[in-house]
Amino acid sequence: MKSSEWLSIRVVAPPPAWDAVAAVLIDAGCAGVELRDQPYSVVAYLPQAEQERLPAIEARLQRLPEYDLPAIHKFEVQPVTEQNWHTAWRRYFRSRRFGERIRVQPSWSRYKPSPDEILIQLDPGLAFGTGGHATTALCLELLAQRLRPGMRVADVGTGTGILAIAAAKLGAREVMAVDNDELAVKIARSNAEHNGVAEIVQAQVGDGFHALQGTFDLIVCNIISEFLIASAPQVPPLLNPGGMYLISGTSGRNWRRGVRHAIESAGLCLEEVRKRRTWVAAVFRKP
Repeated sequence: MKSSEWLSIRVVAPPPAWDAVAAVLIDAGCAGVELRDQPYSVVAYLPQAEQERLPAIEARLQRLPEYDLPAIHKFEVQPVTEQNWHTAWRRYFRSRRFGERIRVQPSWSRYKPSPDEILIQLDPGLAFGTGGHATTALCLELLAQRLRPGMRVADVGTGTGILAIAAAKLGAREVMAVDNDELAVKIARSNAEHNGVAEIVQAQVGDGFHALQGTFDLIVCNIISEFLIASAPQVPPLLNPGGMYLISGTSGRNWRRGVRHAIESAGLCLEEVRKRRTWVAAVFRKP
């Protein structure tokens, strides 16, 4: 799909409101929801053909204080062009190391990785996940620590495919990468091929956990709190005994109020929690 067919929506809001803002945008049909720390904002993309939804989206966002959430500060909409898209990514996406083993960088980077680094090269396209946000960074670090060669892995909400590609390069024998956005899946497939793991990473369009087949040794899901809570009961049947569920995308407030409880109530045991600023990632295990 051409970039001119998309509108960029930027909602400036405090972090405690981000999950709710993202949920409103996704529910309205937006794709590629991204959380940005500077300034604090949520960015998403709406097909230009559906721009009549914009007033209703803004109206829902303005009602957040009715649910004891902070008010948004700004609601901005502008067309996406090839130039402003690529200029933005070249400005913000740089070579970066995660933990002791993984380095992520764009194809235009001139940085030369050291021999001991696992290199992932990405071109984001109109999809998200470069490792720049704390939630993705935490997932990469936990994957590097927890994944063992030969595991069967699922990545739900794959975006650019960054976590699926990392899992493959860390030794997974098979990775199912699922996203409900056709464009994201196309980009994930391209990135998997570019990184030489297309035979391991199977990227497909699907409805979250409903799209997964068989059972897995490890499932990673970096999506907003509402999704993590609602989908928690679907996860245990998809895990092998002793299998791990690695989650992120939740803030401290939502982690405490619902995410941990929902996943533990589904029958998984919490093993590790990591925090970065307001963001939380965690590892659960099936007994």
